[in-house]
Amino acid sequence: MRNLSGLLWLGAVVTVLAGCSGSNSDEPPMRAEIVRTSFGIPHIKADNFKGLGYGYGYAFSQDNYCELMKEVVRANGRSALFLGDEGNFDADVVYSFFNNDEYIENEFMAAAPRDLDDLVVGYAAGMNRYLRETGAEGLPEGETGCREAAYVREVTPMDLAKVYRKLILRGSMDPLIRAVTSAAPPESLAAAPRVEAQSFAFQAEDLGFIPPSEFGSNAYAIGRDASRSGKGLLFGNPHFPWNGPQRFYNVHLEIPGVYNVAGASLFGVPLVNIGFNEDLAWTHTVSTARRFAFVELRILPTDPMRYQYDDEVREITSHPVTVEVRLEDGSVEERTKTIYMSHVGPIVDLGVLSPVVAGWPTAFGTLLALRDANLENTAALPQWLAIGQSHSIAELLGALEMLGVPWVNTIAADRDGQALYGDVGAIPNISVAKLDECGKTPLTELLTSQGFPSLDGSRSACEWGVSPGVREGLFAADQLPALQNTTYVANANDSYWLSNPAQLLTDYSPVIGREDVAQSFRTRLTFMQAEERIAGTDGLGLPGFDRELLEQMLYLNRNIGADLVLDDVIEICSGVDDWSAYSNAQAQAAEACEVLSLWDTRYNSDSMGPHIWEEFWGRLTDVADVWAVPFDVTDPVHTPRELNRSNLDVVEGVKRALGEAVDELIVRGLPMNRSWGEVQYKEVDGDRIPISGGSGASMFSVISSRYVGDQGRGYIRHGNSYIQVVTWDDSRCPDASSVLTYSQSTNPASPHFADMTRVYSAKEWVDMPFCADDIEADTVSEIVLEAVAEPLS
Repeated sequence: MRNLSGLLWLGAVVTVLAGCSGSNSDEPPMRAEIVRTSFGIPHIKADNFKGLGYGYGYAFSQDNYCELMKEVVRANGRSALFLGDEGNFDADVVYSFFNNDEYIENEFMAAAPRDLDDLVVGYAAGMNRYLRETGAEGLPEGETGCREAAYVREVTPMDLAKVYRKLILRGSMDPLIRAVTSAAPPESLAAAPRVEAQSFAFQAEDLGFIPPSEFGSNAYAIGRDASRSGKGLLFGNPHFPWNGPQRFYNVHLEIPGVYNVAGASLFGVPLVNIGFNEDLAWTHTVSTARRFAFVELRILPTDPMRYQYDDEVREITSHPVTVEVRLEDGSVEERTKTIYMSHVGPIVDLGVLSPVVAGWPTAFGTLLALRDANLENTAALPQWLAIGQSHSIAELLGALEMLGVPWVNTIAADRDGQALYGDVGAIPNISVAKLDECGKTPLTELLTSQGFPSLDGSRSACEWGVSPGVREGLFAADQLPALQNTTYVANANDSYWLSNPAQLLTDYSPVIGREDVAQSFRTRLTFMQAEERIAGTDGLGLPGFDRELLEQMLYLNRNIGADLVLDDVIEICSGVDDWSAYSNAQAQAAEACEVLSLWDTRYNSDSMGPHIWEEFWGRLTDVADVWAVPFDVTDPVHTPRELNRSNLDVVEGVKRALGEAVDELIVRGLPMNRSWGEVQYKEVDGDRIPISGGSGASMFSVISSRYVGDQGRGYIRHGNSYIQVVTWDDSRCPDASSVLTYSQSTNPASPHFADMTRVYSAKEWVDMPFCADDIEADTVSEIVLEAVAEPLS
């Protein structure tokens, strides 16, 4: 290592020593080296996990302290007191109850291995070091800041543990918060309102689950047989929010000989969630597996707080939760709501879906409870520690047996050219036989048919299954879908069934996902691109993948809907002489058709036509019988296809959809001849940064944006976030590139607030230095932190 001297910043080293009063002199000092390379990416090196956490907590806080502190507030159930309009009373009730100190300390934190415990202790100390140096008065200002906010304080490892548990529940309990807090018993069953039981349909988003088109991911793992070099390759592309605490942060963490991983972690997580080491690269995509089930309870005719379970009667217990709420005048009042618990979990009211499943009891005369596989998941962070320490697909498969992955698939490739897809994690052990035996009441059948597994809660025989050697109620790893090969695997948020068209995975529980069904357009495009690349028919050169080709694939910005039907749409709209039956703006409708006729089907920033197609496509897919060639289970990648022009209703639907799209754009103040980069952008200090990509409904490169008045789509909600491409050569250094679309910092005053956003806008990548020589060559700043470890409670 270079000699550390001086107190300079750029290109030099800052060495900072901090004594901590009340510290334990027997504890080893917390020490970390933080080297920042281009775009503010920190490379943190320490001799132990406590030092590593210390450096990471400090470095992260320099960029995003306030956003993480707000999440600490939420995880503690204090948002209605401190966060104003962002506060959520119902969420505060749920997290005050389920993140109570006793459980977090005695169960969640107690299950952590010593290394992880040290890491979190160090991370909290690093955050607190930053706060002490900066002071509340020196924190960032503005919408994303927290300067002198009442909630700013030193954090504890317990605070961070609550943040992690909240994240673990993101795919199960969290979207159902209102269902939990809405449950309330009647004074008597005679007083309960009666609603006639009937069938109804709903979508997952009706319950608060974000659809995969907005909150999903794409991934390729390329094996040696499809790789030009014979080495594995990985493309990881999670689609996550551009704002708030579920952003990624680009980092490299190293304890020599113990843990050496680069990639990205979600805000506050002290380990790399998606990344790579010397021999293995992995990513995640949001899984179709349900991590919970509804349980139908048969309450007693005489007592709504008791229910039948085999030959016994069990009690529903009441748990009042009091939360402080700040009112508009600044005063604070206490409000209390009660959470009701059965032996499987909280009672829920699904009235947001229909009156049929609302109330206590429902229209079926029964009650619903929620059993969540992640409520007792204490293995998630240990799981990511083990993943980062794996150096082959075989080792990774062994690590996944911990079943700590909470709501995502794992896709990985290794140096040897092995590729892996697996939906291996905390998934309810509900077999097809169990659903057949225990899901046949009218209510359980109804909910299960809509994609939410539901079981009879009156019989012990209907409890989740038990597999040897794993946590009660979970499938074991060898009961879950996984595919390992040396060609390729991919996923774009459809189920495990189609992970490689030549090797379909079948005969798994429907709790995990559906088989033999039409795939999303994004999934189909994902596999079309792979097939064309392997065959060399995509115009990108000889067959096979390399790093540059995977990088290029993202920025192709293909739209599969346009690939499939644009020519037909142009022919139909070109034949319209009078648009008055379809649009209020005949001239603009004709112009829209002309613009589309010149469009190359790409969503590049300089493309003219995507804003028209974006409005048109959502309307076209609502047209009945739109496809001439229906879905074929033997060809899921290429069906359905071809616009059904023989059906006059479809032809009329095309005209109507285009006319309505034009009318919508006029209302939005957008001309037909505007480029996509002028429509979709990220505004920074008055500068509009063009953003390519489009809706996940039909794009591989996903950006979900919203209109901002008549200023176009100036608010980016979700989409491409941390994107990585990783491979290897004969050296020990991974060959990796990445881009963090929204950049490292949430502080508008930071030079790293939008620098990588401009990289993304320009269709470029950031080389990710991993080995010491490469890091040194790209060093922008260095800092050495040292402090005596202090106990935190």
